[in-house]
Amino acid sequence: MGPGAPGGARPYARSRIVENDTTHKDDFPHGTAGTNFPGIQDTAPKTGPTTGTHVYAAGIVSNTISVVDPSNHTLAASVDAGINPFGITRTPDGRKLYISNSGAGDVSVFDTTQGKIVSAVRVGLYPHGVVTSPDGAYVYVADTGPDPGAGGSRSLSVIDTETDTVDDTWQTGLAPRCVALSPDGTTLYVTCTDGLSVLDTGDGSTRHTLPGQARANGVAVHPDGRRVYVVDPRQGTLSVIDSGSLRVRARIRVGRSPWQVAVGPDGSRVYVTGANDDTVTVLDANGGRIGTVRVKHVPTAVTVAGDTVWVSTNASSTVDAIDAKTLKVVGSTPLGLATSPSGLAVA
Repeated sequence: MGPGAPGGARPYARSRIVENDTTHKDDFPHGTAGTNFPGIQDTAPKTGPTTGTHVYAAGIVSNTISVVDPSNHTLAASVDAGINPFGITRTPDGRKLYISNSGAGDVSVFDTTQGKIVSAVRVGLYPHGVVTSPDGAYVYVADTGPDPGAGGSRSLSVIDTETDTVDDTWQTGLAPRCVALSPDGTTLYVTCTDGLSVLDTGDGSTRHTLPGQARANGVAVHPDGRRVYVVDPRQGTLSVIDSGSLRVRARIRVGRSPWQVAVGPDGSRVYVTGANDDTVTVLDANGGRIGTVRVKHVPTAVTVAGDTVWVSTNASSTVDAIDAKTLKVVGSTPLGLATSPSGLAVA
């Protein structure tokens, strides 16, 4: 899961998913087809569906993009990707996905109408978080660098989606990690080792830095633009920040090692993955607790589409589906234990 990945002191925190293709091949002298490690990926089609809506998961260990059919929770395809794909963002029309390859220093461009990766854009070192502007014109990429501390980068790449080239490179905080945009596209929020950086997308300048949000991870913005949600894995909290004053309105205890946060399309609910207690905490827009949903092991990414909350579980290597109305898990798609999915997108 990249720099600062959760693990904790639990006896089952480490697993065989840390091994690579070379070392685990000895365990399967007759091939992996039909096994959960990693035969599910091996036997899936290598080109994605070209019509319909699907869930796309970046497999940071398997170096694949898993395509899940949301109608029956099955693996529809496993598309070879870049090195250690981490984050995914979609264009508003859903025709293109941009996938940060944290081990390669580039971003893959996935054409959903062709079901395959069509190009790659060179960005900074070890990119992680990615987000698309509301008008689809730009993709912003957090170039974390080789170290989440003093050796980290301070750059953020701006991709022009018409040409699929880097249009500009901006300076931000230390080791930028995750990114989110205001609904009007004018303000970019970047979690960094030294705080939350608030950038003006007009010229790339830093408006403010919030050092109290140092070493935060996931970040999301409410659809009304007035609230910004930031998770702190070390403190186990979600901060609700007023986007006007940039003051913390509330700090809520959520699951252990909260990793990512997503807001429902109507803005009524906020979802936070707890990577070290296998939960999704459900809150209202102001941080009031609604409930907790238990999912598979080490949930990381979370996104909401319609009435479904989609969650990737890094250690169990599944994509879990939660009914947003009942808060019940209604499906779980195994991707193969050598996958370790991180980023998610629905397109």
